[in-house]
Amino acid sequence: MDPVIIVGAGPVGLTLALALARQDVPSVVLDEGPGKDDARLARTVVLREDTAALVGRLTGMPLAELGVRWAGWRSLRRKQVMREVTFDAPDTGPAPLHLAQHVLTGALRAALTEERLVKIAPDSRLDTVEQEPAGVTAHTRGPKGTWWRGSYLVGCDGPRSTVRKLQDIRFPGRTAVERHAVAALRAELPWEGEALLHRMPPWRTSGPSAGEITGRPLPDGVWRLDWLLPPGKDLVTPELLVARVRETLAGWSGGPTPPYELLDTGVHTVHHRLARRWRAGRVFLAGDAAHLLGALGTQGLDEGLRDADNLAWKLALAWHHGPHEALLDSYQAERRAVV
Repeated sequence: MDPVIIVGAGPVGLTLALALARQDVPSVVLDEGPGKDDARLARTVVLREDTAALVGRLTGMPLAELGVRWAGWRSLRRKQVMREVTFDAPDTGPAPLHLAQHVLTGALRAALTEERLVKIAPDSRLDTVEQEPAGVTAHTRGPKGTWWRGSYLVGCDGPRSTVRKLQDIRFPGRTAVERHAVAALRAELPWEGEALLHRMPPWRTSGPSAGEITGRPLPDGVWRLDWLLPPGKDLVTPELLVARVRETLAGWSGGPTPPYELLDTGVHTVHHRLARRWRAGRVFLAGDAAHLLGALGTQGLDEGLRDADNLAWKLALAWHHGPHEALLDSYQAERRAVV
């Protein structure tokens, strides 16, 4: 039987390939990139304990060693602490795991190098999908453009999913609900190992102040900071971002700006969108191709990995024993409802 075609070599696509391989199902991963990922500390993910455990089982790596489990979470309004949460307590549950996305992707790619049932095709951009009762045919363009034959096809190809567009699946919702300036930096902050949300910070020294700031620790003394930007599409200049870094660190330390090392910057735009359908015959959607969530980008990937976990065993059963339409339909019914 033909392999499952997975479009997209991000964490969701790679996780799906590994999960299928663990159930003896071959797959081809169409990667429109060169087969490696840039190191970006300003692009991070937050995984719940069971999601991190899933990736750990698939990769054979202790994922907790690659990130930071927060000791707690606190919420501030101006100078007042509104709420404090200590993780791993009876009423709060386990701590989430925070790590850079390229570290997660690297762990998945490393595990796949040893997997004989998975073929990764770099520089392969999808442009055509054709379905028949017995399978799926996909065409890619690029240096080695060719036709691929598969039993099923899963679009894990992100917010601008080509798979979703080729299947004419609507993706309603809201675009650019919020924008956040992001910086990854190495510094000593007063809340070692704790994440925080600071609303209405009391300092005002660099023009319109962000309505809220989040700080989330990473390994090796690195923090990811996010500033909610005022409405509009004004450019986030390097000067503006450095000013926000300096005033925030000074405000939190209660004095002059402490020493810091700026490692990476970016802008994160929050969208709220949900695909009308997650299945079209033998074609499925997963991850950002199917849903875009808010919460500073922390929830989307966690839910995408859960998509892959839910879909993998159902595709494996259909691959080994023949289609079971009700079971395959349950993927959309279960995962779309949760999201």
